[in-house]
Amino acid sequence: MKKLLSVITSVVVAMGMSISTNASSDSIITQDSQEKSGTINIGYDLGAAYTITIPASVTFTDTEKTVERSLLASDVFINEGSTLNVNVASLNDFKMKNGDGYIDYDLKVNHNAIADKNNFSILTVNAGDRSGWAVLNFETDLEMTHAIFAGSYTDTLTFTVSVV
Repeated sequence: MKKLLSVITSVVVAMGMSISTNASSDSIITQDSQEKSGTINIGYDLGAAYTITIPASVTFTDTEKTVERSLLASDVFINEGSTLNVNVASLNDFKMKNGDGYIDYDLKVNHNAIADKNNFSILTVNAGDRSGWAVLNFETDLEMTHAIFAGSYTDTLTFTVSVV
């Protein structure tokens, strides 16, 4: 029985020594150590994140030919030196269509006319900025129309978000 207890104790001691030996990345300082200090690295990895709020819809009426909506970027956490970009493209080249008929409309960003009519940047947020916004001004002249049929004239805008 004493022999069995001695073997078990030896195994437990060996395992304990083995655990200490395997923890070689730890700093161990004893009274006999020449080095009397140790360091550790502290860290946390924060993944990129952002929220883009896109307007649900825009509807013109006979009395409302200009509609203003906001595009918002919030909770922006991107890598240092990066930029969050939001581009917009029109399915019908900024025309509301119904069959062969169409009604033109313009999109201005922050009350400024856009240089390129399709797939252009409407919002840029730089790393370190937590939010951004753009005012989208939709304008039409329903008097100048190429409408052929009664009914709904529509277009679809696609907003594309990228981090570069």
